[in-house]
Amino acid sequence: MAHVYREDIDWLRAVAVLSVLAFHWDIPPFRGGYVGVDIFFVISGFLITQIIQSEMMAGDFSFARFYERRVRRLLPALYVMLVLTVLPSFWLLLPSERHEFFRSIAAVVTFTSNIFFWWQTNYFAQAADEKPLLHTWSLSVEEQFYLVLPLLVWALLRWQGRASHRNWIVFAGLGAAALASFVFSYWLMTSGRIATAFFMSPPRAWEFLTGSLVAVKGFPVVRNIHLRRIAGGIGLAMVLVPAIAYRDGTVFPGAAALLPCAGAALFIWSGLEGGATVRALWSPLKIAGFFGKISYSLYLWHWPLFIYAKFSKPDLAPDAFEKAVLFALAVALSWASYRFVEQPLRRGSLIPSRRSAFAMAGCSTAVLLATAALGMTSARTSDMDGRARQLEAYSKDRYDSSYRAGVCFVEYWPLFDDKACLSMVVGKKNVLLWGDSLAAHYMGGLQSHIDPTRVNILQLTAAGCFPALTVLRGFNEFCRRFTHRAAAFLEETKPDIVIISADWLGYSRRRDYVTIDEINRTLQSLKNMGIAAVIVGPSIQFKGRLPSMLLRAEIRKIDPLPLQDLVVPDIFELDMTMKSAIPVQDGITYVSVLDAACIEHKCPAALASGEPLSWDHAHLTAKGSVLIAGYIARAAQLPLLRQTE
Repeated sequence: MAHVYREDIDWLRAVAVLSVLAFHWDIPPFRGGYVGVDIFFVISGFLITQIIQSEMMAGDFSFARFYERRVRRLLPALYVMLVLTVLPSFWLLLPSERHEFFRSIAAVVTFTSNIFFWWQTNYFAQAADEKPLLHTWSLSVEEQFYLVLPLLVWALLRWQGRASHRNWIVFAGLGAAALASFVFSYWLMTSGRIATAFFMSPPRAWEFLTGSLVAVKGFPVVRNIHLRRIAGGIGLAMVLVPAIAYRDGTVFPGAAALLPCAGAALFIWSGLEGGATVRALWSPLKIAGFFGKISYSLYLWHWPLFIYAKFSKPDLAPDAFEKAVLFALAVALSWASYRFVEQPLRRGSLIPSRRSAFAMAGCSTAVLLATAALGMTSARTSDMDGRARQLEAYSKDRYDSSYRAGVCFVEYWPLFDDKACLSMVVGKKNVLLWGDSLAAHYMGGLQSHIDPTRVNILQLTAAGCFPALTVLRGFNEFCRRFTHRAAAFLEETKPDIVIISADWLGYSRRRDYVTIDEINRTLQSLKNMGIAAVIVGPSIQFKGRLPSMLLRAEIRKIDPLPLQDLVVPDIFELDMTMKSAIPVQDGITYVSVLDAACIEHKCPAALASGEPLSWDHAHLTAKGSVLIAGYIARAAQLPLLRQTE
């Protein structure tokens, strides 16, 4: 059965794939471009449900034909990408990384990569940036959905009754399934099982089903072209706003996925009565349609290309020009994949029969599984793997006792221990360390320098929470509670000194914070309370995970290391801005970590012992904390242990 081509859906595909690419490649302003995957899910749900239902109601549906189309649509381009990404892995990956890479190939071809990466990865973590096939998790979710949807629609359409009643039965059934999936997703998110909600198909099913509901026969249609255009514009805005406004720290998916999914569904709905229009070659909509057509191949290629490009550079950070070249290469590869792989196999010109299509899919899968098995067994560890394990071991510092994680540095409010963290001691100078994780990482270092017989260090730190005395726009419930607790403690207890530190760079990039204004308001409030304040400037931040940077440099024998290329340059500009904007007066001290530790924008990456300064892009290792906190303790004129004076 022929189906009408919808060019507007190709426009939506273009928005989705370019948003994802911009997010993965760190191209502003699409910090929330990961919602592009959710848009793809809505599109898939709509198209597949439309095809299944129309063929079933015409008595022309075949499960074998349905899965043949899925095989022809998804596997050829995917398998070509897998084969070609194997080759650079022997040059750019460590044997242990290559072992993981071949394991992920086995997961991809069995459509379980979402489970594989769920088991080992937080999608938004820095380490996720080093897995060439991480992006295939969404394909596995999609295929798992395709195993269930035809059966569900078939069962609903088997319900006896008039055709119009069957349409509403299908709508009600799919709607109930969508609601159950969303409730399950929301429960997972609120109970802290965010990775499960992100990677698993049951809590993601509602996104596909949102598109499915629009595809149900009898769904209301607006025929007025002006109303359709308004609806389409609103839908597009609902997609673009989260793609720009959301951040890595946005609690996602859950309720936050409602806006882009509803926007995608509204955009699709607005074009139900539309048709294709002949357009000029260089029309913007023609160009958008081009990206929509190659969107699947572009999604497949953009991520491994970027990962391998990163691994070829000491700083793991392609610059703007290199990203432009990569984009041109990705588009060229994607067009070739679409033109010479996707299209011939979808149309059946290369493999005409259904039997041969399934046979080819089975043989190709078997070959790739054998390749994965061979790759896993041949990827023996090397001396460099030992160095890799040594460097990666510092990631455990995140849970090191020096952070006092789970007690005085918390990610969930009920874990905070007031007695252990905020007990004042009479006869000692009471010093409060206040802020987020980039305050907590100084705790161990301060303890190693400060004389405990004269100083009592208190700690009030929470992950991702800007240290302020009033609730700011954009605070989640966790940070609101943290802010109220901090304000109450400072007002009632009044410690002698407050040391304030946070991810100032990260907050300065958010639209809902005016960082320096808020800092000055807080400093003035502390001064009015009679509390001395030490504001610590931007922490040293690297362009990628520092252990990985050091390792890649060792692999490629880069010596000396170009230290100025490893650091995010924005921290120096922000440090200058903060120094000039924060008033120097009695009771307020500004400490520039960068002035103390970095020379001509060259910041220490490794200690004399070879240990990295940070275990990720910014958070200090235990010994890194000792080095940097020493500058802070001296600048704040705190009583020091004799051996550190």
